[in-house]
Amino acid sequence: MNWDAIAAIGQMLGSVAIFVTLAYLAMQVKHARGELRRSIRQGRGEAQRELYLFRAGDQRINELAQRANAALGAAPGAFVHEMMEQTGLTRDEVSALNAEQIAWWSYRVQVVAYVDELPPEDRLEFDASTRAFYSVPYSRHWLEATKSRLNPNAVRYIENLLAQPG
Repeated sequence: MNWDAIAAIGQMLGSVAIFVTLAYLAMQVKHARGELRRSIRQGRGEAQRELYLFRAGDQRINELAQRANAALGAAPGAFVHEMMEQTGLTRDEVSALNAEQIAWWSYRVQVVAYVDELPPEDRLEFDASTRAFYSVPYSRHWLEATKSRLNPNAVRYIENLLAQPG
C-alpha cells in the first residue's frame, strides 16, 4: 500500500469522524433546547402557582380586586357566578377558591406534561391524588366550568383518569 492510499483512507476516516461529531452535537443541541423549554415552562408554572396562592390567601388583595372589577363593570366568570348562586358564598370567597384551584391546576398541568417520565410509584401517587382532588364536588365543578380555557392535553389526561375505576 502506498502513501497516497493511506492518506485517502485517513481523509475518509476523518470525514466520517466529523460527520459523527456533527450528528452528536445536533442531538445535544436538540436535547438542550428541550430542557430549556421544560425549564421555562416549569418556572412559569411555579410563578403562576405562587401568585394564585398569594391571591387566594390574601383576603385584602382579593377584596380589592373584586371591588375594582365590580366598579369597572366586570361580571363574574361562570365558576364564580354558579358557585355564588349554588353555595351562598360571597364573590370574594368564591374568588379565593377559584385562585386556589388555578394554583393547583398550574401544578397539575406541569406534571401531566412530563407524566410519562415519572417513576411508576410517583405516577401512581400523582394519579391517586389527582383523582381524589377532582372527586371533591367544588373541584370537579371548577374543572367542568373552566376546562374550555385550560390546556386540552391536561384536561384529557385528567378526564381519562377520572373515568377509570378508582
